[in-house]
Amino acid sequence: MDRIHVLEEKLRESACVGDLETLQILLQKGVDVNAMHDINGWTALHWAAKRGHRDIVETLLAHGADLSLRNKNKDTALSLCSNPEVRKILHKGVDEDMSAELPTESRLPIIPNYLRNPPLADHVDIQETRRSTIVPERVVPTTKQNPLPEELVLKVRVANCGDPDFIEVELPIADLTYSRLLRLCTDELDVNPAHVTRLRKLPNTIIRKDKDVARLINGQELELVVQPEGTTRLVPCSNGLLKKIPGSNANGYQSISLNKNQTILY
Repeated sequence: MDRIHVLEEKLRESACVGDLETLQILLQKGVDVNAMHDINGWTALHWAAKRGHRDIVETLLAHGADLSLRNKNKDTALSLCSNPEVRKILHKGVDEDMSAELPTESRLPIIPNYLRNPPLADHVDIQETRRSTIVPERVVPTTKQNPLPEELVLKVRVANCGDPDFIEVELPIADLTYSRLLRLCTDELDVNPAHVTRLRKLPNTIIRKDKDVARLINGQELELVVQPEGTTRLVPCSNGLLKKIPGSNANGYQSISLNKNQTILY
């Protein structure tokens, strides 16, 4: 018996014993829902109607089971059914002549193995045929995924320098830290890190820590705010006296590079 006939026999067997799970698997594989036994002419719907399996009957009908098919004894699924609820379901899909058919006892020319030796549980073993398919399954083409970027491209310039243009710099994704960003920007713009008072994310956000850097996106515009060289700043001390701090600018901002661990107040 070839593989197709094996699957068709499993479909009829699952309908006979009421194994809905196996039945659905076989139907999904593309097994012919109206496949008839070569000798007795029974279909899965004949068996489901005969045994009164309502859920099986509904599933088979939903997959296109033909109510008009007759077995070798000229019996339809409706004529074999004695279950009132299942007969109501079958009545909906047949014409008036067929709906008048009464339940009959149809003797089989042969007795299938699953009736001679019924399974202990209402489950059909299809392990050997699980990989078999009747209808070729649709193969979804796999698109080649783009590799994750290794660099974050940023646009940076010096604030208030008279040149409004930006340059692009590449910050490694593996090193999204404040110190790495500051060093990269100052190197590319040829700026002394000691003269940088703040690193600004345009339009108006100061970058202060690693988490701020991690939130940057490609194409983000940045500015280095640089102090004039040689300026100093008076900072109040704890004793109330004023102290001169070198490396500060005229507007009162101290260089970040000199005091990286201090809290910045805004």
